[in-house]
Amino acid sequence: MSAPKRIGKIKFGILSPKELRKMSVTKIITADTYDDDGYPIDMGLMDQRLGVIDPGLRCKTCGGRPGECPGHFGHIELVAPIIHVGYAKFIGKILKSICKKCGHVLLSEEDKKEYLEKIQVQRESGQSFDDIVKEIFKTSGSLNTCPYCGEINPVIKFEKPTGYIEDDHRLTSIEIRDRFERIPDEDIELFGMDKNNAKPAWLILTVLPVPPVTTRPSITLESGQRSEDDLTHKLVDIIRINQRWRTKMRGHLN
Repeated sequence: MSAPKRIGKIKFGILSPKELRKMSVTKIITADTYDDDGYPIDMGLMDQRLGVIDPGLRCKTCGGRPGECPGHFGHIELVAPIIHVGYAKFIGKILKSICKKCGHVLLSEEDKKEYLEKIQVQRESGQSFDDIVKEIFKTSGSLNTCPYCGEINPVIKFEKPTGYIEDDHRLTSIEIRDRFERIPDEDIELFGMDKNNAKPAWLILTVLPVPPVTTRPSITLESGQRSEDDLTHKLVDIIRINQRWRTKMRGHLN
């Protein structure tokens, strides 16, 4: 079958926790990489289901040898949600624009309808609607009384890199995600987001993708010792912090 000569369109979105789990071949639960015999540990960061780089091994997902297997993603289940630092500023804008109680954007129904029509016109014409979204953030962020439930919303200040202060209280990632999950689907469009492919709640990570082994291969030093890729070292840190956090939460509950 011949490849199409022209690409119709490209759509960008944000992977949901469900999609991240679906594309994953295994959950990663241990920071250990190899056992005493030098073989990858199951459910570790070098699990053979993530791909293989060592001669003589086969990928447990596709059966390919090194050089044949492209690698496969795994995932880490985070004990507590974390802010996606790449969207930290955008998250702050959304927080300032929604009601903390009911999740609606702080705009009247008339204003919402008008803005949504403007966005739709720009989208259909293939033009940018960034200016419209900026105006929505500015207008809704200047209001503090929700027109839907009457809740008074305090001013929220953004502190780099991922701090959000409301009445001298630093909002937790759990609180932020809870608020974002209350945003009605029809309001999501006002942020310039596609409600089917990108939702504000997905900007607060609960699942972390683990890249294939082939994208972070280890090397063997002259001494014969293995040296892991920097990305693998960082994933080790994340897993260990995740484990410590889980232990503390269990201790707190007990």
